[in-house]
Amino acid sequence: GKQFGWEFRYPGKDGVLGKKYYRNVDAAAGNPVGQLWDDPANQDDIFTEQEMHLVVNKPVKLVIGAKDVIHDVGLAHFRMKMDAVPGTPTTMWFTPTKTTKQMREETGNPDFQYELSCDQMCGRGHFSMRGVVVVETQEEFDIWLAGKKPQYLVANPDKDPSAAPPAQPAADTAGKGTAKPIAQAGNK
Repeated sequence: GKQFGWEFRYPGKDGVLGKKYYRNVDAAAGNPVGQLWDDPANQDDIFTEQEMHLVVNKPVKLVIGAKDVIHDVGLAHFRMKMDAVPGTPTTMWFTPTKTTKQMREETGNPDFQYELSCDQMCGRGHFSMRGVVVVETQEEFDIWLAGKKPQYLVANPDKDPSAAPPAQPAADTAGKGTAKPIAQAGNK
């Protein structure tokens, strides 16, 4: 948590979250959670804000922290909450049993969303500190995750193998015997 929003980090294909250090936090440089880029486990981790994606019927372990003041992860639909304390990670385990789509059908509310709120007064913008929890099937989650770029590549675009190489200037062939004269039509 941070004033006034939520950030989420997911392990990549290796299933391991890389190390982080609070002094490395630099959102402007593409490192909003302070990941240590020399840790290989960080190079496939995914970062998102305000929307947490979870797989239905799969246990979830949230490792919770705060960047600035005490916040509280409030998951009313799951009947859970846990403090988010700067410098002191807390942990919460739960298993979502219904997808967001199932809840929309059950409640008859086509706009239903699982909500993540801050349940600890944390400053002037506390009222707006809300996030969304999307509970989906494993297949839907895998498609969503595949569409995300690892934060390492966001912070280090020069290391992205899928990035297009810079455009090369056209070769100047004038004066090298390969240029052909241009014919001009004119009135005599």
